[in-house]
Amino acid sequence: MTRTPEDGGGEAAGFESSDAHRYFQAVEELFIELRGAPLLLSADDWQVAKSWYERGIPLEHVRRVLESLFAKRRERGTKGKVNSLRYCRKAVEAAWAEVEEMRAAGERGEAPGLDVPARLANLAAALPEDLPGRDEVAARIIALQGDTEHVESALAALDHELLKRVEAGLDEAAKTAVEAQVEETVAGLFGRLFAGDVEKARSRLRRQALRRSLGLPVLSLFSPEAEG
Repeated sequence: MTRTPEDGGGEAAGFESSDAHRYFQAVEELFIELRGAPLLLSADDWQVAKSWYERGIPLEHVRRVLESLFAKRRERGTKGKVNSLRYCRKAVEAAWAEVEEMRAAGERGEAPGLDVPARLANLAAALPEDLPGRDEVAARIIALQGDTEHVESALAALDHELLKRVEAGLDEAAKTAVEAQVEETVAGLFGRLFAGDVEKARSRLRRQALRRSLGLPVLSLFSPEAEG
């Protein structure tokens, strides 16, 4: 549960509107889930989220970039916990700058600077070799066409579909292991989230655990795997 000025979180003054405050709550909860342990974000972290809100960076964009960052840390075997949202700031803002540049280029009628086919090929190549139906998924990724926003939306839908398919194909032992990971993290979030948010958190954590256990890349043009 996010702090307020009344309970010691004076930095919340930077989020006067209810929409802005909800934005920060969502960013904070997502960060905690990916981190895997509760944490009170600092005044500097509030300012990072405030700058994202003021720039109009969508929560979905923040989520996908953060998931990619934490996935890369796990792949590298990086030890220790990330203790500040500032760790993620450069990646979130760099990816958003690319989105803004693509939009501006489109409005000017210029050729886009983002090599969408190359990034799609990188994503397809990053799929685990033992992924059931890998060739079919890879072909669907490579076949995507359209502007950046259309392709990104299609990738998000395919990402969701792929995780559901993978989950349905797990044996009982694997399902038990995923659920154990999820519940361990959820236990650390009690007291931080409202009761109604726990189930939402559990659903997102399950997706993260599935991705982690199988080494699945985040299907996004702005993920590290897409950049090659």
